[in-house]
Amino acid sequence: MIYPLTEQTPVLQHNAALQRYVRRYADIEKQTQQAIAQYGLSFESPYRRQAETDALRLEVKALGAVFANNGKSIHSRWLSSACVQCRTGEGSYTTFLSLKCHRDCYFCFNPNQENYDGFQNEMRDAIGEVNAIAAEGYPLTHIALTGGEPLLFRQESIRFFETVQAKLPGVHTRLYTAGDPLDRNTALALAKAGLKEVRFSIKIDDPPEKIEKVLSRIALAREIFPDVMVEMPVIPGSEEQMYDLLLKLDAIGVDGINLLEFCFPLTNSPAYQERGFALKNPPYEVYYNYWYAGGLAVADSELACLRVLKFALGNQLSVGVHYCSLENKHTGQVYQSNAFISAEPYYLFSSRDYFFKSAKVFGEDCAAVAAALRKAGVPFREDLLHGFLQFSPESIMRLTDIPELPVLLTSHIAEADEQGNPLIKEVRVEFTTPAEFSPDDIHGGMCEQ
Repeated sequence: MIYPLTEQTPVLQHNAALQRYVRRYADIEKQTQQAIAQYGLSFESPYRRQAETDALRLEVKALGAVFANNGKSIHSRWLSSACVQCRTGEGSYTTFLSLKCHRDCYFCFNPNQENYDGFQNEMRDAIGEVNAIAAEGYPLTHIALTGGEPLLFRQESIRFFETVQAKLPGVHTRLYTAGDPLDRNTALALAKAGLKEVRFSIKIDDPPEKIEKVLSRIALAREIFPDVMVEMPVIPGSEEQMYDLLLKLDAIGVDGINLLEFCFPLTNSPAYQERGFALKNPPYEVYYNYWYAGGLAVADSELACLRVLKFALGNQLSVGVHYCSLENKHTGQVYQSNAFISAEPYYLFSSRDYFFKSAKVFGEDCAAVAAALRKAGVPFREDLLHGFLQFSPESIMRLTDIPELPVLLTSHIAEADEQGNPLIKEVRVEFTTPAEFSPDDIHGGMCEQ
């Protein structure tokens, strides 16, 4: 068992070196939240709905939901193979032709993409990227074309999938679209070009006639493509509309729907304020500069997603329903940063959340731990500046003779330094003891559970 660590944790009061160390993280979190607040949206009170969220998770699990990726991904029935691949990013590639879109969603995060303004008017060489991947012999298994709206460029989209089919045969292909520009001739041409999966987005607060138009495009796609699904954020308070939508999608026979945690993209805050939204608090499990441009989770969206999943399970719908949390979007970056790095022996790559893990003890506790580890032949490192001793968390189990020993479990991610060499950065601290620690706290999570 591991626990969050705050300045109020009782063990800190008896270890000055440990207290100083943890205070740095508390200061970083406060500064981060203050910086985020400058974007114009306030945070809910910390862990405001945690008990209700935990209870709902238990309910959907009892109904048969599958928990994966350390609980960041929860689904029932069908799940796209691309979603499984996304957890680590291995063998997966997503690109776009343009960021231009005929929609104007207030929650769109594309303005956060690099060179957003440029890609309103110029095209990305997505086909050239496919040719380069094929030339390198990269072992790709999944590739996607997104936007903007890729079907504003129909012929280019068709050529993209034709190129993939010719150069990367057997790779699973998918397309993201709002659906409006899809007609039968375009769908048939895309299928002939090798497109396997289409993901439609639906804006739940659109007028009913607009949603019905997209549903007709989804029904058309169901006739033509092997895999058809919907991917959309779930806006707090929209549960009843989502239940109705699920019933319609189930009647059409779509394979699945991805329920995304609704996010604030750090822009357009007046639109969020007028709707009464606040930010989820804490905003991250691990504070870090993630490359996913979606922004920050909005309070109560996770609850809404879980309620929709519970509805599908309780009504035994055939459609696959997948809750894809914001944290689930981040794990691919962590995996790609850490999985292929050789680290010192006092770091351990965690198959649970893909961070490197390390254990630290502080102050007067260092001498007894050093003696025990030295006797066991376990490597460790002493840091005189901060007054700690660092070792692999697997060795916490060797310290059961000191059952109440306060141990920090730290999380790390590899970054490139100025010379391009990997630099392992500490990004989180948690608390455990030899009596409470279990190897399951750092292992597992790769497989569905």
